[in-house]
Amino acid sequence: MSMKTITFFVLCALSGVVSALPADPALAQGGYTAYDAIPGRDGLAARTHEGKIDGKDLFASCPGGPGSPHVSRADRCTLINIKNNADKRVWKVLGDPQLNCKGSTEPITVSLGGETTVSQTTEINANFGIAAEGLSIGGGISESLGTSTTQSKTISFNIPPGRQAVYVVGVNHKSQTGNVQVNYGSRQMGHFVWFTGATITRLTPVHDDVQFDVFQSPCGTNPEDLRSFNGRQ
Repeated sequence: MSMKTITFFVLCALSGVVSALPADPALAQGGYTAYDAIPGRDGLAARTHEGKIDGKDLFASCPGGPGSPHVSRADRCTLINIKNNADKRVWKVLGDPQLNCKGSTEPITVSLGGETTVSQTTEINANFGIAAEGLSIGGGISESLGTSTTQSKTISFNIPPGRQAVYVVGVNHKSQTGNVQVNYGSRQMGHFVWFTGATITRLTPVHDDVQFDVFQSPCGTNPEDLRSFNGRQ
């Protein structure tokens, strides 16, 4: 068999091996996704990272996170691939409930209201055992809206007998979902930039889009159970 023939068969064999490999996980921005976000994570795809960094490592290394023994602390984390969801109004109690529950047959006049701070909330769509609220993740609409709003108001209100009342505030929130880009100051398993496969959903309060109302309930029930309000726009 000639050398040219041997070379031809070797090249054909190599071509078959290459075509069987999973796609390189590098993204367009020059970063790499966590190994748990890639199909075949325990095989060739995982080994293309020269090790295993998973989503928990990435989130834990974000500023404000608990840190990970597998990677350094990240310089910054940023929301990317952003999808805008429908707005959501979140209702919160404003001040203490007042009760007319001592057997009176007449309404009583009380002062309702107070002050509360409504903050941005973040949820990760995976159970990593990390408190998402403590993570500092930039990007998205919070860059212009901020991350919290303080609301205060009081009113005079007549509570009917056998009823209890509490003042409530409904703050509209902008909802965004996306992945997180994690930037490191030094290479982590060969790369400065990594991306989470898991997504986060972040609700950011809009400080000038609020509604106030009085929530009444029968005596003997939880006066702060706002389930009937939440979901109301």
